Amino acid sequence: MHYLFYDTETGGTNPQLHSILTAYFIIYNEKWEKLDELEIFLKPNSGDPIAVQEALDVTGIDIKTHLKDPRTVTYQEGKDILLDFLEKHKIKGKRRHFRPCGQNIGFDEGFIMSQLVPELEWRKLVHYRALDTLTILTFLQDLGFLPKDLGNLESQVEYFNIPKGKAHDAKEDVRMTVDVYKAYCSLLADKKDSISGVSTNNLLSIIER
Repeated sequence: MHYLFYDTETGGTNPQLHSILTAYFIIYNEKWEKLDELEIFLKPNSGDPIAVQEALDVTGIDIKTHLKDPRTVTYQEGKDILLDFLEKHKIKGKRRHFRPCGQNIGFDEGFIMSQLVPELEWRKLVHYRALDTLTILTFLQDLGFLPKDLGNLESQVEYFNIPKGKAHDAKEDVRMTVDVYKAYCSLLADKKDSISGVSTNNLLSIIER
């Protein structure tokens, strides 16, 4: 199954009200070879996006400039572009072809299924089991492998000394999320020998090392 990392920048937190403004997708195969990427600038089919100023202050998106950008397309056009992108990389013989991956991926998936690709269509291509770096972080914190003060993407990037990009930019956030996920894989690979063969009753001994 291919890894599908993605992120959205939106006009707020409510997918039933606020608009998706930008989205970025990148596909890797199981060997971590980059297959393709897609960046989309979006606006509702009916007209102007709905956004709150607080969200725009975070993303730095100016609505007037966004709407004048020739790259900005309607949701229907964006849907067609996205589905063509995914169809191009389907895996022969697979029922579902992509593992959704991201930081707090449920937020982005909620917006995509509400405004771009309805859930029934989305699930024909994208698996329901997601890789969420925020969930992985919480798990590793519970095991005692990472400090409790880590939370947002920026804090994880700083902890692992990953090159910083522009925060709250869909493309840059995805790049950093990919690097964070790889850092988690490396972290657990380094601890593999200490974890292997240890029973649940002895888990505390691992945490306290």
